[in-house]
Formats: sequence, C-alpha cells, structure tokens
Amino acid sequence: MCRIAIFHPTDPLGNVPGGIESIIRGILKWSPPDLQYTLFGATSDAIARPVGREQPLPFAPGQSRFVPVTTVDSAGRRGFVPAIVRYMQALRRRIGSGQCDRFDILDFHRVEPLWLFRNDARPKNIILHQDMSAIRDENCDIMWRHAPWLYELVERPLLSHVDHIFAVRQSAVARYRRSYPKRPDWVSFMPTWVDITVFSPAPSAEIRERLREALRRRLGISDPEMKVLVTVGRLDKQKDPLLLINAFNEVLRSRRKLHLVLIGDGLLRSAVERTCVALGVRAAVSLLGVQPSTTIADVLRASDLFVLSSAYEGMPIAVLEALATGLPVVSTNVGEIPSIVQDGINGAVCSTRTVEALSEAMIRCLSALPSLSGDPCERSATPYHPDKVLHLLYANHRQQGQR
Repeated sequence: MCRIAIFHPTDPLGNVPGGIESIIRGILKWSPPDLQYTLFGATSDAIARPVGREQPLPFAPGQSRFVPVTTVDSAGRRGFVPAIVRYMQALRRRIGSGQCDRFDILDFHRVEPLWLFRNDARPKNIILHQDMSAIRDENCDIMWRHAPWLYELVERPLLSHVDHIFAVRQSAVARYRRSYPKRPDWVSFMPTWVDITVFSPAPSAEIRERLREALRRRLGISDPEMKVLVTVGRLDKQKDPLLLINAFNEVLRSRRKLHLVLIGDGLLRSAVERTCVALGVRAAVSLLGVQPSTTIADVLRASDLFVLSSAYEGMPIAVLEALATGLPVVSTNVGEIPSIVQDGINGAVCSTRTVEALSEAMIRCLSALPSLSGDPCERSATPYHPDKVLHLLYANHRQQGQR
C-alpha cells in the first residue's frame, strides 16, 4: 500500500467553492484501492468536523482520510490573515509532532507549503492550477500580485525540491520547460476533470422539464418562455461578476425574457447587488450563494445557457460541469477555454473581454440554443472524465511508491 499525503487548506466535506477544491475531492473520490490518500486540509464547520479529528470520506474509498488542521470560511471569503499563512502555521505543528512521518509521497497544490518540507527526501509532487504569470496581470487578485518578483524568487528554489509538476495550463507547461530545458519530462499537462456521477444530463426530457419548473418556481418565474442564464464561481475579481452583470443588462435590452442566476459568494457580493440595483435589473438576477454540488447540477440541467466572465483562469471546472449536463457555454477567452468551448458548436468564446463582446456572444448563443445544447456539449466533456485524466496522477504515485 502506497500512502500519499495531500496538503492544501480545503474541506472536501463542505461546500467551499473553488476549482482546486473540486479537483482534490476528485482525487480522493476516484482513488484506486492500492493508493491511500490523506488530506491535511481545513474545516469549514469546526463543530461537525473539529480541527485535529480525522474524518472518513463517505464519497471516497475506505482508504482515504481527511484531517483538518485549521479552519476556512464556508463561503470562501478571505480574512485579514491569508488562509495559506494560518494553514502553514498549523501544519508546522503537525509536522513537529510527527503526524506526517508515515507517508511515502507528499503532494501539494500551492508552492508555499513546500517550504515546510524543503529538506524532506520523500518524493514530492505539485499540481499547479494556474499559470502563475497571471500575477503580473492588472486584473489578478492573487495575493502575490503585490510582489510578483518575490513569488518568482521563492518559486524557483521551492520547485527544485519537487519530483514532478502537473499543470492544468498548457502555457504553464511550456513556460517551465523553457525555464528548465534540462528537465523536459519534469512537468506534465494534466487537465481538470468533471465528476460524471454528479454532473450529467437529466435522464429524460420529462425529468428535465420537472427540474426546469422547480427552478422557475424557486426564482419566482411564471413565464414558461423565460430563459435562464447561470454562472458558478466565487464573486471576486478573478471571476469578474460585474462584467457579467453589465453584459446581461445589455442583452436584456433586446431580449426581455431572461433571468440570470449566480451561484457562489465572495467579497464582491455587495458590489454585485448595488450594480444590479443601479442598472435596474435586480428583479432579473438571483444570487443563490454557495450551494452543494448536487444542487448546482440540478440548476445547470434546468438552465439554458452558462456564462463565464473571468479575467483569468486555469482550466475552469465549472465550464466542464456545465457542458457535461448538456448546457452550452459563453466564455471570455481565458486559460484552456479555447480547447473546450468551440464557437457555434457548444457555445461561444468572446473575441475580447468587454461588455460588448460578452453580450454579443450571449445573444448569438441564445438564438441558437437548439443546435448548441445537449449532445455537442456532452461530447466535448467526454475527454475530461476522471478515468481519462487521473490515471496520469495515479500512475506517477505508483511509480514513485516503488522506489
């Protein structure tokens, strides 16, 4: 049995939003029986899942475990002290008490915790969920944006202790291979994936219609011709919900029978609400906050169009989840989106990240929903099923475990 420790401040048993959180949950859920995973994470409910108490994972094989070492906000909101700083302080104590000694392999999802294991000889891997050149983007809200030069100074020596890098961005793979030409096999592209046991089409037209009726009742929609647009993600600068609200306002001028649903929470929630009121569209916008994945899947099945307005991305799992339910996608041209969303096939990719481009793409897709929805979307998500993606990670762990 190969024992792998995963280090990241996330709660796999909570509803904390985020692509990294979904990916870690998937690694645990789909893990094979010969690999034993323990996540040293963070609890979003200190009463139900107290710090320090090992938790079984009902959705994962019996070998997987979760040990919360600190707390995290249940809505993904950021505090005065960054979560990664509090996490590393708590993790240092766990290391000092020997709780991390029994593992064969160490996996990371950010570079910072690597510092605590920099002198550890065990195999170490890192999954990078973003091309970190994004910290030099003016729209970036990653904390390192305040000192990108410092991140780059810190990253290089920390990555020198890593045995393998998996990156969800092709651009990141290319950049590291240029920076480390003597280690071309050191970094691999590994796309994100979609949990097809949760995110799948409605089993029948009748069930989909019942889901649509239930969602419309929840939103207070009485008109059966009303189209529902949906987005899923944190309400923060990266996801740029204000761009979406302004584009939606433009679309409403030509198509009045529309309703927009935002799933997620964050620092920009009050700004979103103020903008909706200022534009006079508050009645046409519903903010559902953080929701469990099963509820999100039902909302996707009951909606007509998914919209992503992000300023930057890695490979957004929310887009794959929408496509897997048969829902077409309109997105800004960020991250790996062009490799997933095809204009006129399963949605549209904006030529520029502007209100005009996003609203035009939304109008174009709303006019072509019958040809875009269903099979074209589902087929585009098929290459990203867990069994087609995660074997890369699991094979790497088996190889390292045999050393």
